[in-house]
Amino acid sequence: MVTFYDTQQEARRDAAARALREKVVCFVTRAGLGGPELLVFDHVPDGGAGVQVVAGGVEPGETPERAATRELHEESGLSLTHPTFLTSYLWEAQLPERFTRQVCHAYALTAPDGTPDTWAHLAEGRYTFRFRWAPLHAPGLEWEMDAALPHLDQLLHKELQA
Repeated sequence: MVTFYDTQQEARRDAAARALREKVVCFVTRAGLGGPELLVFDHVPDGGAGVQVVAGGVEPGETPERAATRELHEESGLSLTHPTFLTSYLWEAQLPERFTRQVCHAYALTAPDGTPDTWAHLAEGRYTFRFRWAPLHAPGLEWEMDAALPHLDQLLHKELQA
């Protein structure tokens, strides 16, 4: 279940008051021939965790914005700056092994020209992620990682109008 906050400050206060984990979700986009594309990855070799976008925890003393750029670099190898805040939300889910409740902060980033179409990256020396581009309108994300996609659509629409 996903519940959106009005502001990031409200989300951070709620996370602190309830001792909830804060997480960032990174939506990296590029212009594709058929419309906007979203950077997604599959786990190698099994792909058992489903299609995901870069995400990870906010470390103590770290801002969500900084966590977004750090996680993006650690998980994909991309060094992008100036993430655009989209929204914050409470994510609650019954996973197979446990119940989870965490506050997520979603950010948008734009891939530079020349970003490869596909690549594999070894994250934390133990996970291999195979990156690819998926149509933004149907990326096939798991774990409710698509919760903030309407906010990303709004941002991209505003950018096109400008």
